[in-house]
Amino acid sequence: MTLWVRKIGLILGLAIFIISCEEPGEIGLELNPENGVFVAKYNEISLSTSIIQYEDIISDISTRIEFDRQTRRLITRGRFLVGSYSTLDFGKIQSKSFSSLYLSAARFRPNDDFVFDSLVLKINVNYLYGEKSKLTGNKRIFVHELKEEIKLDSLYLTKNSTPYNSEPLGDFNFNLSSFDSLSIVDTVFSAKLSDELGIRFLDQAKADTLTYNDNIEFRKFFNGFAFVPEEGNELITGVYAESQSTFLRLYIHDLKDTTFFDFIFDGRDNEGENITRYYNNITLDKSGTPIEGIPDFHTEFETDNGLSYSQGSTGILTKLNIGTYLDFIDTIKHLVINKAEIVMPIQKYDDFLSPSTSLDLYIADENNKFVGQVDSTDNTTIFETVGRIPFIRGASENEGKYIGDITNYIQLLTSGTLSDINLLVGQSNLWNSIITVNQTVTVKDDIQINLYYSTLQE
Repeated sequence: MTLWVRKIGLILGLAIFIISCEEPGEIGLELNPENGVFVAKYNEISLSTSIIQYEDIISDISTRIEFDRQTRRLITRGRFLVGSYSTLDFGKIQSKSFSSLYLSAARFRPNDDFVFDSLVLKINVNYLYGEKSKLTGNKRIFVHELKEEIKLDSLYLTKNSTPYNSEPLGDFNFNLSSFDSLSIVDTVFSAKLSDELGIRFLDQAKADTLTYNDNIEFRKFFNGFAFVPEEGNELITGVYAESQSTFLRLYIHDLKDTTFFDFIFDGRDNEGENITRYYNNITLDKSGTPIEGIPDFHTEFETDNGLSYSQGSTGILTKLNIGTYLDFIDTIKHLVINKAEIVMPIQKYDDFLSPSTSLDLYIADENNKFVGQVDSTDNTTIFETVGRIPFIRGASENEGKYIGDITNYIQLLTSGTLSDINLLVGQSNLWNSIITVNQTVTVKDDIQINLYYSTLQE
């Protein structure tokens, strides 16, 4: 839900006076400036910025549940984010994942003749992030058993964590050469887990038929997994949790046959409703960085190095100061906004530290907190935005800028209709679960509004 749903009446009224043209010389021609009514003008208005850190970033995958028209099922399209990386701009970012485990099918009923063979976990990796110079060597992800259940009635944030056993059940060990491709990441890895856990799964199936009757009963028996990176991993790995290639397989056999039973990370309750639950715990150590001085959550901080920063997964956002624009419109008596766009050039980036493909412009109140609206369809809160600005790659390698249309916002701002005028720039859909750790570093002095407008000829 955006600001424009609530303001549509005003926008339609303004549209009577608006002429949307690309070139400054064309704007306002229908207003007939030759008759001394309006003249077309263009101005570039620089915006100052500050940095804030937002505290409550949602990480719970339940917020991403959506309806897939092809499969006719509720899906989540989420990710485990596991690993760490360090940069001079942001410091050290580390992520652990916590997930429940579910039955691929009910009624696992092995007879007493079956014995345990092995327990194998497969993961489908579809995302990598980290500084290229630090990606050498093997990377390890440890798998631990959770001590507590991930609650269905709780909303988990990036600051939350679930206790897990200190002794790992197994681990994944890989390096960059292990991947089929680094341009389109989609590789499956396998790890053998603890025999003790596999035997426990089999023995429970033999002893208690209720445990494998449905997911609610199974969750009472097994809490789930924690995915924990090895210290110094220097690579964030994204696991497509609900891929058909991500699952836990228990191999068993009797005197006649060898078979298996699968456990998955996509859960359904007795009525078939999606109860999939997992989340990422993401921490940031800002020590020794340009943003180290951020005093507290939601408190503005100005950098002195000519750069501004955004990274949604750690709550780092850029605040745009609209004051220079308000000062500008105070100098003009009669103003018609034809078009306005925001331009945010970025600093040249590392091959494996690409910026977000798009950023959202969020409305914030006087306390630098998101302005939210409740979606009546599922009672969730959605942060209001004024638009989305895509990243446009430049002619040179690893360069580019964000450019987006903000005409409606500027029109409402100019008319004095808006009560909340502050803008925060951050990763798209921050009211939804975080599934990337992409960072964005912009050049402060080059952030501007390109304004196409018409004014009464004097």
